[in-house]
Amino acid sequence: MAMLRYASSCVRCVGIAIPLTLVSLAGVMPQSAAAEPAPPPRPLMRLPTWIETLNEPAAPQPALTTPTTVPDLMPVAGTAPVAVPQTPKPTTTPATPTGNPLTRWFSEKMAALPKPKSLLPSTPAPDADATPAPPRVPVPLGEQPVESSVVAKPAVKESAKPEPAKPTVTAPVAATPDEMPTLSIDPASFKGALPGKTTRAEVEAGWGAGEAFTRDDGTTGMAWKVEPFERVEVMFENDVVSSIRIKLVEPVAVPDLAKQLEISDLRTVSILDEQGVSIGEVYPERGVILSVKPGSPAATAILIEPLDPESFVLRAEGELETCSANAVADLLYAIQIDPRHVRAHRLLLAVMSDQGKWTQALQLAETAGRLDPADVWTQLKHAGVLLALDRPAEAKAVLEAVKNKDTGSPLVAAQVQRLLGRTALAGDKPDHQAAVEHFAETIRKASPLLAKRSPTMQAAAREVLLDAHLGTALAIAKGTWQQKGRVIPKWISRSEVLVDEFKGGDREKMILELQLCRGALAASAGSTEAVEPLPWVKRLLELRERMDDAIGDPWRRRQVDWEVGQGLGDALVAAQKRGDATDMLDNATLTAAYLERGAEQRELTAVERRAFGELLFRVGIMHSLQRGDHATAVTWFDRVIPLWEEGDAVASDPDPGKVGESYVSMAISYWQVERREDALALSRRGVDLMVAAVDRDQLDERALAVAYGNLSTMYAEEGDDTQARTYAEMASRAEATGTVVK
Repeated sequence: MAMLRYASSCVRCVGIAIPLTLVSLAGVMPQSAAAEPAPPPRPLMRLPTWIETLNEPAAPQPALTTPTTVPDLMPVAGTAPVAVPQTPKPTTTPATPTGNPLTRWFSEKMAALPKPKSLLPSTPAPDADATPAPPRVPVPLGEQPVESSVVAKPAVKESAKPEPAKPTVTAPVAATPDEMPTLSIDPASFKGALPGKTTRAEVEAGWGAGEAFTRDDGTTGMAWKVEPFERVEVMFENDVVSSIRIKLVEPVAVPDLAKQLEISDLRTVSILDEQGVSIGEVYPERGVILSVKPGSPAATAILIEPLDPESFVLRAEGELETCSANAVADLLYAIQIDPRHVRAHRLLLAVMSDQGKWTQALQLAETAGRLDPADVWTQLKHAGVLLALDRPAEAKAVLEAVKNKDTGSPLVAAQVQRLLGRTALAGDKPDHQAAVEHFAETIRKASPLLAKRSPTMQAAAREVLLDAHLGTALAIAKGTWQQKGRVIPKWISRSEVLVDEFKGGDREKMILELQLCRGALAASAGSTEAVEPLPWVKRLLELRERMDDAIGDPWRRRQVDWEVGQGLGDALVAAQKRGDATDMLDNATLTAAYLERGAEQRELTAVERRAFGELLFRVGIMHSLQRGDHATAVTWFDRVIPLWEEGDAVASDPDPGKVGESYVSMAISYWQVERREDALALSRRGVDLMVAAVDRDQLDERALAVAYGNLSTMYAEEGDDTQARTYAEMASRAEATGTVVK
């Protein structure tokens, strides 16, 4: 079998360009005259010399010490003191060990990491929008004091499973299923009367004449004596049953009553009074509410109502942090019952954004915006979704509209400036100076909020400030600034102080620390003058282990895994920029494992698909080049191709020529494992992308010589001499004259 040559120019990995050497094709001379015979197909091509030096460190990037148009980031008289960090307190991050500890740490973690099931194709940094959600609305039980109750955070009941001997209402939620749970919707009725359906005439025909009554609020109904209950009251609205209240003769323990009603396997939401005492248990799928005697576990009455979207939303609010799959199912059903339920749309928007399901998040943001055009929180989330979808111009338009509103909220103003800073960093032409200015304004507006008495306001302000500090560090790292090595660590150190000073719960503090690690590694990848990546990689992976114990929801664990994978990807870039490529295969494989698990429930954007595919390509190409293991390489390439081809990931790639060269390089491994049709298809696809890049003046025409030469060899081995000779001619002309043959 003839040897194929890898595409020249460069082969991409996540943010890493590996220089290749263009070598002449053996025995091939340019065609000098039309009368001369065409060159024969190429029987032999050799590998470029870069393969042998793949493991050698890359040349470190030179430090930038002179600014272009951006002034030095030093304190200036009259500048708000919070805009530029003061001397930081000593960091607790360990110093970087000598040798190659980054790769050693990666390797240790790689050995301990469970092997991923499969690398199935499916944030910017996480959205720090912490604007408080709208207050909860109580679900009335149909009588005082329940109707005037204030609903606190709902307690949730265990998901359906084999019934224990002593069921309890507040049993822990079972582990979240991998698939979306299905709600067992079955509205309850009593003696044939179904709220929302049965008419007054039908009730009287079946039950006989009842006792009419009128409540203090003016509502009317009928009452009956139905054994074994003390009293049954039916309320009507437009002569249709609106609710049924069944008064028990004596209180019954809630678990026992739920078991008798065959609803003990359902998850409930508790209704609490102003003192936080349970006064009711709601079973949303049945429309059943058990009225509870305050301060006791006993139910005194049963209320049956039409299915209420509010009860599903309340239950979802109580399970957002513990079982997001169940919460999503509840919110989706609430919207199905009431398509205009604004809070259900807002909560689902927040969940979809956290999970990276951007298409659904965008639809929800647009719908919620139409339902309540005045809601600033929805508009901020809408801008964040557009930013995640790599649509910064549209995000900026939304933010400018919010900015022009007089909300009177400094937190909203700070959020707008923070997102404008992130918008300035996005896109093909980031404006680093504008980003720094927006983040400085964010800090000026949000810093005073740390002194507010409200813990919620303090937490929201701290989250915004942390993102602004980290965004400033990233903008400086990627921009043209003086003394980066002195300025960037100050911003990172100040970010550490913000996390260390947080007085909230451990879970919330770990989320802030995750944001901190991500931001520090992003800055490290942005410039060799930024912080060293190793201490932050170690801190990130140790944090991941702690969060694994603290987070019981598998969906949220996947979100954390995605963030960890993104951070490790930045660490790979940082190591390469610092001239350290040792053990890159193990490090990249570990990174891919975290991203794979994190991507299981995500809808990857085109940018994310390209970046993830580039990482997987990097792993596969190293298996083929370093170890000659084409069979393993192909298993990685099989995961790359769907990522790049689905949607517009390749079509929107700013550099199709490099993608085309990657296709041509992958084709070699497919050819080596006798998947020849795939190899030919990949080579032709690569050629198409490379030709498009040549047409855009993004690729040297001579780069096509390798691709055409490989196709010539493939067709020659297939016995297709005509195609082999044609591609050999095209390769010769491309290499000798730079002429593109279309």
